[in-house]
Formats: sequence, structure tokens, C-alpha cells
Amino acid sequence: MRPRLKTALRRVRRGRRAVQFGLHPARAVVIGDLEEPLMELLGHLDGTLDLGQVIEQAAELGVEEATVRRLVEFLTEGGVLEDASAPADPLRACLPGERDRLRMEIDAIASRPGVTDGGMLTLARRRAAHVRVHGAGRVGAQIAALLAAAGVGHLCVVDPSPVTMLDVTPGGLRWDQLGRPREDAAVALAREAMPGINAWSGDGAAGPGDGPRPDLAIVCPVTPLDPARVRSLMSGGAPHLVVTALEDHATVGPLVVPGETACLRCLDLIRRDRDPAWAEVAARIGGHPPGEGVSGAALAAATAGLSAGQALAFLDGERPTVMNATVDVMPDWRWRRRSWSSHPQCGCSRNDPRSLTMVA
Repeated sequence: MRPRLKTALRRVRRGRRAVQFGLHPARAVVIGDLEEPLMELLGHLDGTLDLGQVIEQAAELGVEEATVRRLVEFLTEGGVLEDASAPADPLRACLPGERDRLRMEIDAIASRPGVTDGGMLTLARRRAAHVRVHGAGRVGAQIAALLAAAGVGHLCVVDPSPVTMLDVTPGGLRWDQLGRPREDAAVALAREAMPGINAWSGDGAAGPGDGPRPDLAIVCPVTPLDPARVRSLMSGGAPHLVVTALEDHATVGPLVVPGETACLRCLDLIRRDRDPAWAEVAARIGGHPPGEGVSGAALAAATAGLSAGQALAFLDGERPTVMNATVDVMPDWRWRRRSWSSHPQCGCSRNDPRSLTMVA
């Protein structure tokens, strides 16, 4: 081990005998009652010395080995120390310049409590991940670009319709892309964000049966959601995150893991239980979710950011907030999380999802 204080966390002296690591209240860790030799020793925790050499350096300062080991243990448990000897394999495959593009992302990952390898394991997961984005309007195109910038290695975008003026928004599709297929325009955005990404467009390689099952599909339809798309994802066992934005409100979720969490049909059945006219309404609008509607640029950006964050949490091996839940996104601060459960009449959690015929 080569102990290194996490560079993403600011280090600030607090008086003569205390140090604070990190400035945000949710991350800050304070260690106090440090004699000056230990203060000096902190400066040697820069990843250039292995633990044995740090102990030798401490001995020259008059610090006992047991004290050094307690300090290293405390800093590690506090989430402010990492191992600089962790392999940097994910970065070796990067094109020139991509390391700089990923630097902020890596530092953000590395700053998390419990991450001691400089974020390399999480970055490796992202580089190996295969994500398919269905729908590249005001929200979907931004999601594709954000995932590329965050290090996702394989990205397929499916939306053959042409870019219109209504699709253009800062951070997403541009005026100079008018008339191009949305899927091609969104792939171009992803490649601008990360030139080395393996990104492509088109339905020809977008179905779970057309190749390796995607690690995650993100469904943000511009038009009413095609039930066949849902059936394909469910039968293929592909986890999928649903995103909608209309009428100056948006909903992120649920993130469906077939056979494990509530699916879109569960939500549909719950709505029918609560609203006797729901089936008629859904039929008249052509399906649910109904696709993109009126959404301001700020709302589209906020929705894309939350969606990308939830997708990355799932790819990183965490449990996203929107599993068995949705988050209603509004232009102001009043966001709302709704919990959902599997519906007893659906059966999606009791059977093999590949044997089900699902409807939206």
C-alpha cells in the first residue's frame, strides 16, 4: 500500500493541533489532538512512499509505528485516504486527452467514502458498461452526452426521427443538427464529450437479442412509449430506466430490474386501481408514458442530470433511489419521490421475466 490523502478533498488546518479534510458538511472529517510530528507526517502521505517507508519516515520524526498505523486506519475509515498503488488499467486504454477529460469524474468517484483505489474499479465498470438510450429529444440527447462524459464505454442511441427546432436546447441537440436523425446527432454529442467512446446509432443493434444484453437501457421517448419496446426489454431481462418530461414537469423512474422490482405494468395496474378511467385515458393519449411535451431548458437539464446520476449509480453497483420508485422533477425545489410496489396481478416478480408478455 502507498497511502495517499485524497486530492479531491481540501485539507485545512484548524488551529495548531487539528486538521479538516473536505469542506462540504456531508464529507468533512476532522482529526484533532495531533502533535507537530504527526502534522508533518501528513505531508508525506502523498502516494510516493509505501506504508513501510512511511513508518520509517515517522520513526525519524519520533513517531511510533503503532501510532502511524492507527492514523492510517483512522484516515482510511474516514474516507480521506486511498492506495496510490492501485492499478490504473482503465486509464491505459484512453485516447490522448481523455485522461484529462475524465480527471474531474475520477476525483469525484475517489472522494467517496469507502473508495480507496482512486476510483479505478468504478471507472473500469463504467468503461465496460453497455447502455442503450431509446429516445434522443431534449432530455435523452443530454443523457447520452452526460454518460459519455462520465466514462461509459459503450453507448447505443435509438431515435431515427429528425431533429426539430423543439429538440434544440443548451447541452443537448444543436441548431446545426436540424434535420439529422436524432440518434446520429446524439451520438455526435457523445463523441464530442468523449472521443474514444464506442457509440453507434440505430435499431439494427438496439434490441436485447441483437447482441450482448445492455447493462442498462434508458427509455425517454419523444412520442408515446411503444409497448413492443417494453416487451423486448422485459423478455430480454434488460434493466431499464424510464424518463418523461412534459407540461413543465418531469418524472425519472422507475428503474426496472426484470424479475426483481416493480415494472411499468405494475405501475399501470396501480394507476387503474386508483383511477377507474385510467385505462381510457392511456388509450386516448396513445400509451404511457406519453412522450416529451413542453419542458423548459432548465427542467430538461435538471431531468437529464438526475437521470444520468441514477443510471451511473446503477452501473457503479449501487442501489439507485428510483428502484421501486419515481422522482417527480419540477422547475422549483419541490421534488417528490413516490414509492411503487409490484402489483399482485402482474406476476413480474414471481416468474421468469423472459416468459412474460408485458404492456405499458
